[in-house]
Amino acid sequence: MPRTMDRKKWLVVIAVDLAMFLAALDSTVIGTAMPTVVASLGGLSLFSWVFSIYLLTSTAALPIFGRLSDLFGRRNMFVVAVWIFTGASALCGLATGMVFLIAARALQGIGAGGTFALSQAVFGEIFPPHERGRMQGYLAAVWGISALVGPLIGGLIVEYLGWRWAFFVNVPVGVAANYMLVVGLTGMTSQGTRRRIDYTGAACLVLSIVALMLGLRDVGTPGRLVGTEALVGLAVFVLFTAAFLIVESRVAEPILPLALFGSRAFVTTTVCLFLSGVAMFGAISFIPLFVQAVLGATAVEAGSVLTPISLGWVSGSTIGGRLLNRFGYRTLAVAGMVCLTGGYLLFTQLQAGSSLRYAGASGVVLGLGMGLITVTTVVAVQGTAPREQIGVVSTLPFFFRNIGATVGVAIMGTILNAHVAGGGGPTLDIAGGEGAFPAIPALLREQMARGIRGAFFFGLVVVAVGIPLSLMVPDLSPRPAQR
Repeated sequence: MPRTMDRKKWLVVIAVDLAMFLAALDSTVIGTAMPTVVASLGGLSLFSWVFSIYLLTSTAALPIFGRLSDLFGRRNMFVVAVWIFTGASALCGLATGMVFLIAARALQGIGAGGTFALSQAVFGEIFPPHERGRMQGYLAAVWGISALVGPLIGGLIVEYLGWRWAFFVNVPVGVAANYMLVVGLTGMTSQGTRRRIDYTGAACLVLSIVALMLGLRDVGTPGRLVGTEALVGLAVFVLFTAAFLIVESRVAEPILPLALFGSRAFVTTTVCLFLSGVAMFGAISFIPLFVQAVLGATAVEAGSVLTPISLGWVSGSTIGGRLLNRFGYRTLAVAGMVCLTGGYLLFTQLQAGSSLRYAGASGVVLGLGMGLITVTTVVAVQGTAPREQIGVVSTLPFFFRNIGATVGVAIMGTILNAHVAGGGGPTLDIAGGEGAFPAIPALLREQMARGIRGAFFFGLVVVAVGIPLSLMVPDLSPRPAQR
């Protein structure tokens, strides 16, 4: 019997990794495919929405799917999430216009958010605490590998099969993953508490996140730092966040149990991951811009600079997962924030004459820190909650990381645009097509160099603040002796 259970457990591991790989890969493959998609469907003005709607719906889905899995069973909701993602992928491939594609991407984001959330939760439930670090390291490594191979796979699919197959390829893999989940996930993970659902809280949460992300998209728009749309979006966010907190404090079964914020381990590690999200995704967004606009490199060379970040992330996740039992949460959290700070300190030294090798080496340090802090946070917060709350607890670090990423990119974009506008040069317009960056005027190039370095200094301050905060993380470890 134990041997049978081991086989079923590893069947689940393969299925979860497959589902995670699909959800993570899709966010990188689409970047390569989109120019061809626009050429086929038109709708260039809606280009950014293909990316934004996916991030928006996947972020909102994270805590909701986590809580629903507590109520209706981990397996049941995981299967639903993977089927949503698989079906939406097929719809994306069948899209006849950009609006159709955006709607399908919104649905796909819901499935991806549920898949990502429950990948963490399932591992948190079927593996004991002392094994969770290693398994979460594997999950993070899967994410990092997808970031490495996604652009290449997307390019090959588009070139040889057509852009629609960038979505269709998800269908057979999703069907296989669902089959393995149904067979392998039985017992406790297929059951839930069947309690009442906090529909009001869920609605307030979704509306607040939608308002925040739509508002932040308007921050730093060329020609205006904070427009009307940004102000309205932020005001609506504050309103629905206040309503959400009131609802959650009164209902018996909240979507987000506010009692979690009484745990020092939960609060400190989650805030560290929020700060790292601000910095990490800001780097991923602005390093390619610096490489192309300031250094005059090609898009391929810019992508090659991001590769070391992904390699560092995979390495940090794997190393952190294996060292967590030995050194504990605090040590690895501090190490992660120190690496992030070191990476940003190196980024602030980038100049017009810097080499691509220097930029890549700096990215390794940054990625290593992100891998360490991610694994530490997930395992730490899972240890703060009872089994019936593992689902929602496992999603919250990534929920707040996504919010941090959105806030960070918006603020760093505002800093960049302020430097460009303040320099008296031409308005920043990075939609000039292939070869536009090497051809930009020298004045604009220098303004952009100062603006991006200013954005990097902001990121440096953010992660530096995280170092003393990481020292407040409890000095605990998921070793078996603590159970």
